[in-house]
Amino acid sequence: MDEKVVFVTGGAAGLGRSIVDKFVAENYKVVFTYFKSEEKAQNIINEYGNRVYGIKTDATEYGEVLSSIEQAIQKYGKIDVLINNVAAAKDAPIGSHTQETWDFTIKNTLYSCFNYINAITNHFVNNRYGKIINIGSVNGLRGREGSVAYCTAKAGMVGLTKTVAKELGRYNVNVNLIAPGYIDTEAQKSTSMIIKKVVLDECAIKELTKPEEIAELVFFLSSEKANAITGQIYKIDRGQYV
Repeated sequence: MDEKVVFVTGGAAGLGRSIVDKFVAENYKVVFTYFKSEEKAQNIINEYGNRVYGIKTDATEYGEVLSSIEQAIQKYGKIDVLINNVAAAKDAPIGSHTQETWDFTIKNTLYSCFNYINAITNHFVNNRYGKIINIGSVNGLRGREGSVAYCTAKAGMVGLTKTVAKELGRYNVNVNLIAPGYIDTEAQKSTSMIIKKVVLDECAIKELTKPEEIAELVFFLSSEKANAITGQIYKIDRGQYV
């Protein structure tokens, strides 16, 4: 059986690491990118060896993004699935942003998603096959006070997902977006109990969403079982935004 290749952006930590773990467990060849998390990236390589391939990439720089896609194809011959997970934010309420904080958030969250899709499109078109899963946020669907740049960037990913799904569908490319709520990752351990209580009060099921649960949905949308699904938005948030 021809082994499939998945490309996970921002795969060294948090949700990205859970996605890498899932695809390794499913016997995919896994390429992941990282930027600042070099130690965590090396830990993945140490654990999985030649089952993974890590590439240091600044997702805001199109040249580096294109190079990382080319390196992955050179390494494994193809890419079957692109997971756009990388994001970063310096956020503030409206009226309090600077040009720097706004640009940082839009570039690291929305531009990065566009960069990878744009860089991989010709490969998917030529192969007449591909799956793209973008990691958005429920706050890109509903908005959240104090996060105008982040919510705007994640909302932009919704329009990007739907448009690219329409454009690439004729080439047998599926494009979908997963919109998680609050994710119980290692990075959130220091989040105050007050904030966690606010989140839990919003949730229909009074638990925090685990990154492994999101990784399961990512894998499903990457599989042949999801061939009929494209241009869709999937909330996975314990009913945080109903």
